[in-house]
Amino acid sequence: MNKQCSDRPAAQPACWWLLLLALPPAVIPASGAAQDRYRVSAAENFRQEPGPDGRLLARVNEGVAVRGGETRDGWVEVTLEGWIWGRSVRESPSADYDLVVGAASGENLREGPNGRVVARLLRGFLLDEVTRRDGWVHVRRTGWMWGRTLAREQAAPVASAPAPRPPARAEEGRMVDRMSLAARAALLATPDGDTVGQARGAMPARVLARTDGWVRVQVEGWVRDTDLSPAGDSVLLGVSGAEVRSGGAGYEGRLVRWMVQFVAIQTADELRRDMAPGQRYALTRGPLPEAGFVYVTLTPAQAGALDGVAPLTFLTIVARVRTARSRYLGNPILELVDYRVGDE
Repeated sequence: MNKQCSDRPAAQPACWWLLLLALPPAVIPASGAAQDRYRVSAAENFRQEPGPDGRLLARVNEGVAVRGGETRDGWVEVTLEGWIWGRSVRESPSADYDLVVGAASGENLREGPNGRVVARLLRGFLLDEVTRRDGWVHVRRTGWMWGRTLAREQAAPVASAPAPRPPARAEEGRMVDRMSLAARAALLATPDGDTVGQARGAMPARVLARTDGWVRVQVEGWVRDTDLSPAGDSVLLGVSGAEVRSGGAGYEGRLVRWMVQFVAIQTADELRRDMAPGQRYALTRGPLPEAGFVYVTLTPAQAGALDGVAPLTFLTIVARVRTARSRYLGNPILELVDYRVGDE
């Protein structure tokens, strides 16, 4: 505040009004206004500008909560927030942001240190730093997401508590979403998109989402195991551990499907410099039939689920190559995406 305003008596706040009028609209706090909260209903891209041609910055996972602001042509400006491993970022060359993702294959954004993955940030992603803790950095960034993949969360009204009523059974909530799919109904990949199948007869379906006259449904059935393969071409099949180690950065960030033998769950310490201290990981042998070892990093939920798996159990895993060769022993470090107990 300038000298003239600071000397003015409290009963004459004229300079305060002049200062407020001089501020740009984005700086003036809205009285009582709050950003909308959204839940990501399907994994979606996070872009620098609104529109399908905007620069791609990250991929946000389904179920993640974000804060939303301005809308433009069906796109919503959102703020993404979470924690990133400090060694994967460096000081930003841009005066507008504090940090930039420097890892060649990008890096995960997590709910908390070693927490659930909420997004995959691409290399060059610019970030604002909030705070640091034990080698992790709390960061945030504003960008744009396609509005149809965001479900607005209703704020809890401020009112007196309603009269108590008997709790509804969980089964009753699910019954509302149970529908019957008409015979010969076409199944489309997206609204107005390509047809991926057709119902041969009336069959049960569960409603997942509704928008503009379209309904996203889930149908169930049985197929032979031999008719299944990994979804999409992004999962690499038949790639050996030796190929990953020799290919180096060319494999980092890629998904592989391997069969491994579970040995134990361990916790990274300061000697495992390729992983954050305290990171839980599975020590496994493979990929079979190779005799080497593979480190598979785990979220807390994954670690809890694998705690009950007996040593030497075979696992079929889909995992992302985080480091092709660990610093001292040269073993691949993967990030578990999904797994199944048992061999192929």
